[in-house]
Amino acid sequence: MDPPLSPPVHIQPISSAPVTLKATQKRLEVFLEDFQARSTSAQGGNTAVTVQLQKLADALKEERKAKKERKENL
Repeated sequence: MDPPLSPPVHIQPISSAPVTLKATQKRLEVFLEDFQARSTSAQGGNTAVTVQLQKLADALKEERKAKKERKENL
């Protein structure tokens, strides 16, 4: 018989602070590098998570680039 599953931890924020797109992108890149290093050393890791994080980082980069171009065109 399989052991009973335990639900994932529920994290509830108690406060928030605005973060710029540039700061968000930098934090995500640092986290992604660290996550990839840990996943690689663990022999396998969860590549689905890495791929999704990389897509998010790329989307933030594109958004920042588009925002900068719009600002220059004004």
